[in-house]
Amino acid sequence: MPFIDMAANEIVTMRQRREGDLAIFEFGGSRPMRRKLLLLKLDHVGDFLIALPALERLRRDFAGDHVTLVCGPWNVDFAKAAGVADEIRPYRFFPEDAASWDGEPVEGLDRFRAAAAGPFDLAIDLRVSEDTRFLLKHVDAAIKGGVGSRTRHPYLDILSPTSFERRETGPASWVAPHELKSLLPVKTPLFHETDFSVGRGHLVYGGDVPLPVGRFRATWDLRPSALLRRFPGVIFTIDVARNRGSDIVATRRVVWGRPADFRSWASVEFDNTDPGAPHEFRLHVRGRPLWSRMRFFGLWIERIDQSETPRVKEADLHVGEQLSLLVQLIEERTRPFEPAHGLPSKAVAGSWPPGARRIVIAPISNSRLRDWGAENYAGLAERLLDTEDCAIALVGAPAQREQLAAIAARCPDPNRVVNFAGQTDWAQTAAIIRDADLVICNNSGIAHLAATCGTPTLALYSGSHQPREWGPRGAHVRVLMGIVPCSPCGHDKLEECTNDHLCMRLITPDAVASEAMSMLPPAPASRR
Repeated sequence: MPFIDMAANEIVTMRQRREGDLAIFEFGGSRPMRRKLLLLKLDHVGDFLIALPALERLRRDFAGDHVTLVCGPWNVDFAKAAGVADEIRPYRFFPEDAASWDGEPVEGLDRFRAAAAGPFDLAIDLRVSEDTRFLLKHVDAAIKGGVGSRTRHPYLDILSPTSFERRETGPASWVAPHELKSLLPVKTPLFHETDFSVGRGHLVYGGDVPLPVGRFRATWDLRPSALLRRFPGVIFTIDVARNRGSDIVATRRVVWGRPADFRSWASVEFDNTDPGAPHEFRLHVRGRPLWSRMRFFGLWIERIDQSETPRVKEADLHVGEQLSLLVQLIEERTRPFEPAHGLPSKAVAGSWPPGARRIVIAPISNSRLRDWGAENYAGLAERLLDTEDCAIALVGAPAQREQLAAIAARCPDPNRVVNFAGQTDWAQTAAIIRDADLVICNNSGIAHLAATCGTPTLALYSGSHQPREWGPRGAHVRVLMGIVPCSPCGHDKLEECTNDHLCMRLITPDAVASEAMSMLPPAPASRR
């Protein structure tokens, strides 16, 4: 998800930023009293009527917000009668007669920018088919949502997966960057990136994709960026090899001048006459343009010789249902997080040590793969006690008491640390968390409990699970994880890791301490 700068007047959602080898996910933020929403519904009468339940739901879910609808002129009267928007602006993307559409917008992008002039807090494309999705790139909105895949629409912040896939030329398969061997120096779960500093040779290669007999097209998803808008003297070569590289079946060489439309040249067609033969896909670059970068998002492999292939494959959901689910998802993602007040809470024997601010640390989860390690937590506690007027409470199960005691013994001032391991049940732990200013933990039940209680939470995630899928949800929640190409691996045991637990080794005590101190609220006057 692209980084969103959460100012005080922006919609609540999750944001992600990158700092070195760490990805930082943050939930929460404040929201304006009256938000400005932009809806795109640019298709024909039938499609508009199918979407009415979704539009009506959005009007209910975002009651009190100002909704601007951009739609085809023929749907303006329907929209007014349904009362689904405060403002309606016409724009012709398709012709009214769908049979006459040539694939290009009827009215140009300048006309669209005028119709969709913002700024907006949220922009949503309410069309399941993805032909209008690119228009959101031309909208001034803090958050953008629609139906589709992040590999195809990385500029979207909230996506609802589609239940059917369009097939313009036949069956297609997607090869993600981590499925190929890559020498690009920057690797993230979404893309790999180079500044062209890597020397000669193949930058990306491999795959060994077995293919049936037929004709295929391989298209590289490359995104260039250049300060001077030129790539002088850069030579790109893409080729396809069969049978472990011994047989070159297709190649293409291009001298790249301007990054106008990389997709016009970054594809190559080839025939396969050897059923089941593994195919390798390779990208070679020569030259080093200054102040330029290139991102590689993956590779499409399409079968293009089967005219009888259906244009779309069967869907499990009605189009209207998919749009309603998109609206529901966006409402939940942009809803303010409220602490749960109905959780059980019991008094705890013992008390907090002296300190202006109170920090709970839960160092151990139910999986060593998810644990950051006692040594790291001990180093973190040392740093916090050295730099902050704080008290630390260690929480855990009875079997973890000795491990937590070893952490406490490492601290420069043991009198400011209390070990609650084995002395509290879940209700008592909830009481401790409610009384804390910050909770630091692994991917565990403590993380979700703290977020639900409304206490600021800093969770350290291994690469086994993605925070956007499994992260704690709360108003003041931040998640740190190392950026590794093998994530998400889905493993539960440390012995299953083939990368020496790199995802957690990338997280340092200094980095966690810095994030923790930035999240600590001002100390209450009674504790100063």
